[in-house]
Amino acid sequence: MPRQHSTSEDQHLDLAGGHTGKVLVVDDDPAVRSTMADVLRSHGFAVAEAADGAAATWLIADGDFDVVVLDLSLCHVDGTAVLDALEPTATVVIVSAFSAFDEEAIRSQFSSTVFSCLRKPVAPRRLLEVVSAAAAAGRCPRVRPIAPRDALRLGFAGLARLGPI
Repeated sequence: MPRQHSTSEDQHLDLAGGHTGKVLVVDDDPAVRSTMADVLRSHGFAVAEAADGAAATWLIADGDFDVVVLDLSLCHVDGTAVLDALEPTATVVIVSAFSAFDEEAIRSQFSSTVFSCLRKPVAPRRLLEVVSAAAAAGRCPRVRPIAPRDALRLGFAGLARLGPI
């Protein structure tokens, strides 16, 4: 069963700021990525950003994140490849239009890592509520980094998908 927060948790969140935790925001749309990152930063989260799945896997292998906010439709290496690379104890919030992916299939296949699925566009308050709940409810204090060998494999997979310039 997917780890999803309840509505009652949402009602008790203090959205005035002061949240702690490190979040990785992964989205290939620069405007969407920077907006989500700005919302989270303005409420006390430390935020790193990645524009595609290959960059995300490198950051995850080298960093220590409480929550990964992940779009599924990414350039080079898509979000499902990132989900495959994560340890089962990772805490991921999917933020996607779900145009090319079936939300229920994603929830079923990655139930141990997917905390919640949000459909784009996401209101800033809703993003903050869900990421705050995900950071507080994680089964593991940190997202465990993937093995560097797996990050390298995924990085090369991303490079292989690049077309001629």
